[in-house]
Amino acid sequence: MTEAYISLTDVHPYQRLLSYPDNNPTQQAQYLRQLHQLGVECLLATGPARLAGLPLLGVGYCGLVIAGIWRGRAVAIKLRRSSCRQANLNEEARILRQVNLLNLGPQLYCQRGDLLVMERLSGQPLGRWLQHLSTEDAPELGRILKRLFWQGFYLDAAGIDHGALRCAAEHAFIDGERLTLIDFSHSSTNRHPNNVTSLVAGLLWGTRLTQDIRRILPLPERDVLLPWLQGYKKQPERLNFQALLHAIGLNEQET
Repeated sequence: MTEAYISLTDVHPYQRLLSYPDNNPTQQAQYLRQLHQLGVECLLATGPARLAGLPLLGVGYCGLVIAGIWRGRAVAIKLRRSSCRQANLNEEARILRQVNLLNLGPQLYCQRGDLLVMERLSGQPLGRWLQHLSTEDAPELGRILKRLFWQGFYLDAAGIDHGALRCAAEHAFIDGERLTLIDFSHSSTNRHPNNVTSLVAGLLWGTRLTQDIRRILPLPERDVLLPWLQGYKKQPERLNFQALLHAIGLNEQET
């Protein structure tokens, strides 16, 4: 894929995105200063998403994610949307640093107020990845799901609630054997973590993703799994989590 370089001295036509959805020259100039201060060398016109006809890596409720170059390295740059209720991205950066200490999430390189400079991931979201699988890929899917549940458990144990893992189709990124949880904009360390519970609901119970998974892997019915999930919710300990995995049918999958 061709990636056009967008100089920070002339970011047109991406300048409009620096204050999206508003067209605020003051905020655009502020973001450009912050990009310079963080050491960003340029933006890259590339990505699977589109906004105002322009390619970028992602569009969320809290921010836009644009590809760029930072200190010679390809990165993902998250910019806070002007319509976001959060005053800045400081809290997301704080939690992402904690997540990185668990060897989870995309690596955060640096942050300033409204901007995050992170590792740029290769691969594709779980939902899109699943579309290309067949029943012959059942062992690979099992390994990925087991890794996903274990990452949810590690976040639970660390007291970090991702906040959006019921929508795992877009928040789990697959690159070969690597699985990365992304977008911690809804995360919190001030509420009870429900990552494993959210993953069970989003992956195994009544969603489009459930249908895609059932096409490849057998899944237990809800009434069979519910007692094991309730046991984990009551005491979110490793043994109860492993019992839950066994009930799902993932205990024999390799990690």
